[in-house]
Amino acid sequence: MLAPLRDAFRTARESLTDAAHITPGWLLLCSTLVLVQAALPGAQVVLLENLIDGLSAGLSPWRPLLGLTVVVGLMYPLGQVAVAAGQRMMLRLRLHYRTELAQAAARLSPNQLARPEVTTDLEASQVATNPLSDVAGKPVQVLGAAATSVVLCVAVSTINPVSGVLVLAALVPTVLAFTAIARVESKGWPKVANHDRRAGYATEQLIQQRSGTELAVLGSGARVAGLVARSRAEATTVLDRMIGTAMTLELGAALATALLFGGALIAMVSGGASGGAAAAAVAGTISGLNAIRLCGYAFGTIVTAAPQAKIYRRFVRSVPVTEPQAVVPAVESVALDNVTFSYAGEPAVREVSIKAERGEMVALVGVNGAGKSTAINLLVGSLTPDCGRVLIDDGDASDLTENERLGHFGLLVQEFGRFEFTLRDVVALGSPQVDVPEERIRTALEAAEADAFTERMSLDTQLGQQWGGTGVSGGQWQRLALARIYLRNAGVWILDEPTSAIDAEAEREIFAELRRTKHTRITIVVSHRAWTLLDMDRIYVIDAGSVVQQGTYRELMSQPEGRFAQLFATGSADQD
Repeated sequence: MLAPLRDAFRTARESLTDAAHITPGWLLLCSTLVLVQAALPGAQVVLLENLIDGLSAGLSPWRPLLGLTVVVGLMYPLGQVAVAAGQRMMLRLRLHYRTELAQAAARLSPNQLARPEVTTDLEASQVATNPLSDVAGKPVQVLGAAATSVVLCVAVSTINPVSGVLVLAALVPTVLAFTAIARVESKGWPKVANHDRRAGYATEQLIQQRSGTELAVLGSGARVAGLVARSRAEATTVLDRMIGTAMTLELGAALATALLFGGALIAMVSGGASGGAAAAAVAGTISGLNAIRLCGYAFGTIVTAAPQAKIYRRFVRSVPVTEPQAVVPAVESVALDNVTFSYAGEPAVREVSIKAERGEMVALVGVNGAGKSTAINLLVGSLTPDCGRVLIDDGDASDLTENERLGHFGLLVQEFGRFEFTLRDVVALGSPQVDVPEERIRTALEAAEADAFTERMSLDTQLGQQWGGTGVSGGQWQRLALARIYLRNAGVWILDEPTSAIDAEAEREIFAELRRTKHTRITIVVSHRAWTLLDMDRIYVIDAGSVVQQGTYRELMSQPEGRFAQLFATGSADQD
């Protein structure tokens, strides 16, 4: 019980601190309005008692009547303005948290993104931004409800001390109930979120053009829809149980509160309170009842949000602020020096040595699972070798920060990104530079043989049909991905099947351009098309995690018993 309370208090304190820094004006206004509201039920008790007793004694009713009119008249509009102020504070906090999270996610390195726990925390943090932005207003509500209870207690105690204590005690059942509800929800919401993520992923496959078309052709859409239905049903079951538990606990709290109020009235009548005093106490207590109940709800919200807030803050704080990446345009050499790496104890590459120098085009070939991707990931730093060294310009790459190391590379992976942004942004993503001149973007498009379909487009043209933009084929997307690499102009280019979705004529033109400009960089290509390997300066054949051959295309094909000749004689290389 104590641990959730400690987490709740910490979450409330941190959220209020955030609000004080990010939106101090709305926090101040909301707090002021809530505290003014807190005084109104107690004032209502005093004024109503004076009015009734004054009328009974034949005194002028105008002063208490005017005061009562002001108090009752202020209750609703103050409440509405306080709610609106809280909502505007929440919107600003939500914007801050979502922006902060996006910036933290943008700083994640490939090495971090490869760790499942990091991506899990990132997804959970994204879900947490909604409840977290709502937390800052809840301590204010708790404070307001507590102030309401204290003021009511004092006001009623002037009539009957026992009744005053019982009115204050009426706060306890709702706080306990919503704390219990929060503990149930802290266990239930992660399950709901997990089911929702699964359903959301399956739904995405149905509505995205590429996957949806494939499912339609296969006639398998109904199967995926069934997965959506099952995940949604499981989420609904968990939610239904949570709501049932909440209903039971709230009903119990309501009954306990009613008994305490009943006890307060009985104590008042038994204590000889006048009819006016009793009526005033009842009216004021009813007015304050909703605020007292909201205290339990607000406190429960804080307890529920605390685990999510902890994940969010842990994730954001775990990603340090880094300097903008600096692209290194000139690299003389890169190498894997006798490198070994294992996944779960199973070697993926064994004592691999690969070297490429400026002006060379080097290829890696091998069947699926041979170790090519692992070798590339070791080179760029996404993986850390168990033994051996990664060298950049003959220096140990581990001496560089991850950001410095990545600045040496331009990487085009086989599953390249199809970013449905404007043409300008799609290409400019290749550079960490904030403002990329238009002429550089056009030059990159031309070098990637993408100008044929983009030369008549404005750079602000929206791409991708998802947003009602221009349709782009798979081959065109790949050329745009290659244009990003040209724009980046790093010293080492790593191209994994850079023309797999492109027609033969365009492929020849792209490789001709790569050969023409190869002297400006190091080019490492993963390819399974024999003709693309003809002019490579060196080919490394990787098999079962080891380099089994190296040489030019002609040298390797002259060894009919070698692995390279076997791959291209049987077509096995095309299976990767």
